[in-house]
Amino acid sequence: MAAIVNHRIVGTRVSVWDVLHHLHNNWTVPEIADVFGISPEEVQAAVDYIAEHEDEVWDVHRQIEQRNAHGNPSEVEAKLAQARAKRLAWLAEKQKEHSREACCVGNRA
Repeated sequence: MAAIVNHRIVGTRVSVWDVLHHLHNNWTVPEIADVFGISPEEVQAAVDYIAEHEDEVWDVHRQIEQRNAHGNPSEVEAKLAQARAKRLAWLAEKQKEHSREACCVGNRA
């Protein structure tokens, strides 16, 4: 039988809030199970947990939504911008290499 420990379905990384989100959007238990690659019984365990701890689950859900609405802190956004710039530079270099290779292939005797 599936169990919930620390708000997660045992043996998975799926939290009750993951399941709650999909339930709130009118997904069925089999649909949720399919998207997370878990059994319907595991999803049902989360559904039962949500029903038994409804106030706590919704309170935490609201906190999560508020945190998401605020976005990332500025230091995280700065790191993301650096990573994005690094990735774009890498991609530009790979495109140049590809162009040089394509040019040389056509000029071989």
